[in-house]
Amino acid sequence: MQLLPNRSPRAESRGQIRYDGLDAIRAGAMLLGLAYHATYAWFPDVGPWYLVADASPVPALTTLTGLLHAFRMQVFFALSGFFSHLVFERRGARGFIVDRSKRLVIPFAVALPLVLLLDVALRQWSHSLGLMSPAFKDGTGFLFVPRHLWFLVYLFTLCVAAWAAPRWEAPARWMKSALRFPPLLALVLVVPTCVALYFHPSNRPDEALWPRPFELFHFGLFYAVGWWCWPSRETSFEPLRRQAPFFLAAGLALGLFIFKDSLQYQVQGQVLAGVVAWLMTLGAFGLAFRVKATERPWLRFLVEASYWVYLVHYPVVQALQVLFAQVPAPGLLEYFATVLLTFGFALLTFRLLVWRTPLGPWLGVRPRS
Repeated sequence: MQLLPNRSPRAESRGQIRYDGLDAIRAGAMLLGLAYHATYAWFPDVGPWYLVADASPVPALTTLTGLLHAFRMQVFFALSGFFSHLVFERRGARGFIVDRSKRLVIPFAVALPLVLLLDVALRQWSHSLGLMSPAFKDGTGFLFVPRHLWFLVYLFTLCVAAWAAPRWEAPARWMKSALRFPPLLALVLVVPTCVALYFHPSNRPDEALWPRPFELFHFGLFYAVGWWCWPSRETSFEPLRRQAPFFLAAGLALGLFIFKDSLQYQVQGQVLAGVVAWLMTLGAFGLAFRVKATERPWLRFLVEASYWVYLVHYPVVQALQVLFAQVPAPGLLEYFATVLLTFGFALLTFRLLVWRTPLGPWLGVRPRS
């Protein structure tokens, strides 16, 4: 069976094809970053690792955080590889590198100074209120680290590598064949990922302003698979589309098993997290191709807002965590309030500052007639 990509009337009128399901899942992976980062303050015994430790910890949030950490950015990088190849084919090599520089390097250069200044200010504020543990390793000094913007460093590095690499056809041909047997494809991809995690169980790309070897290999493999999937987009995804629910169910079940208790802190748990990452990634690809093509203005708005939401959410989350740490309220209620207030603030500022302004094209907003 030949798969038909998600076609929107506007895209067809311009001679282009839109992959709405893949767009939505990539945006969802970014938006889940808000839910992920908001959990930190309510971890039990988080004092040495975070700027504020709330007096009402929620142990269940450690399961949510571990599960999201296992697959969220891996899915994002795989889909980014797919869309990078789309841009490369439509715009050519020069247009590709210009577009990626505009979309990745410039937002990073503008946002990083603000993030660093807000980061030190928020840590000093938490310390002044007595909410920071004396054992907190980062203290109150200035730190030159990318924080949540690390993905831009890695993504642009991988885009440059894809732009400079020889145009080999063999990997794409292999991927086309492998997509017909999704369980075998998953096994082949799981092996190098899990072996690497065994020797390097930690995965901390946010600790340096330059790509580190293990993290570059880890996320680079997901990016490469997405890149190689592009040539097979219309012919080879039917088996994966059918099996997507099983991949996703298996990934979630294994993730809950790993992250519900202390296994997540052991090497075995970190290695098994590599299995979760590939089950969820392949399941996400298959699920995306099950989405029926139709115009959904609200979904398009969320997809276009997701980049902005991710760029601005982290300092807002931290500020709300410091505020709620001063309030005697249930931790779970504070967590959901942090997520909802941050999401509302980010969407409002996107609507006012980005959506139909000159900033829009720089941050993923497509032109409207």
